[in-house]
Amino acid sequence: MPATQWLNKYESIKDKLACKTDLDAHFTEKVIGNREVDVLDIGAVHFPSGTIFACDPLVELEDTPPFIQTIPAGTYPVKICVVPSEKYGDRYACVKVEVSREKPVRYELGMTGKEDLDEELDEDGYFGFGVDAGMGCVADIQTQAAFKTYWAKRLEEDPDIDPYNDLFCDLLEENAKACPKYQLSHGDWLNWTVPDTDCNLPIFASGWGDGYYPVYFGYDAKGEVCAVYVRFIDIEASYQEQA
Repeated sequence: MPATQWLNKYESIKDKLACKTDLDAHFTEKVIGNREVDVLDIGAVHFPSGTIFACDPLVELEDTPPFIQTIPAGTYPVKICVVPSEKYGDRYACVKVEVSREKPVRYELGMTGKEDLDEELDEDGYFGFGVDAGMGCVADIQTQAAFKTYWAKRLEEDPDIDPYNDLFCDLLEENAKACPKYQLSHGDWLNWTVPDTDCNLPIFASGWGDGYYPVYFGYDAKGEVCAVYVRFIDIEASYQEQA
């Protein structure tokens, strides 16, 4: 739990960190800005505790702290807004965990309690998670724990393995063959279940690649979380000069 001083500071700036864009439009509209978009449903994901985290799964899967915001425990669809393009490649702009079918009326930036709130942010600034291997994920903290247990056993058998080359690489390629739409041959998404558990780990390509990306919790008119969004691309800003 974050310190009281941190929480008080956060409350004083929370509204400034809210997303001004209607993120849910990525999943209800056919056109954003001047670009056609499509929605890719990658299946249901189980969130047994509702305490969740987001990270680059090939780099920080075992160490990332969870958000202070939570969602109700349950199993929810995970969808990806895609910007199809032969010229620029099919890009994943936004990922949605659909907690309910209610419409969000505000978007709160996901926070872990580790952020430096004295950092100067510009008007469109945000806190987020870093991507160094071109992939992102959003999952339950119990999935993180299940993976750590699973991977520790794998390491006992072979201490020289790593998650990408000895696990996710082949799985992503297999999924790309089975579900080729909006995927390259090496694989751009995966809905993987940790062996011998009911814990899913959805993995997806991160927009333009490596970078720093925000997560937003969408709240409905009753003040309840209705969705969680991982935003990779500001479509209107990124494509505004592209025909």
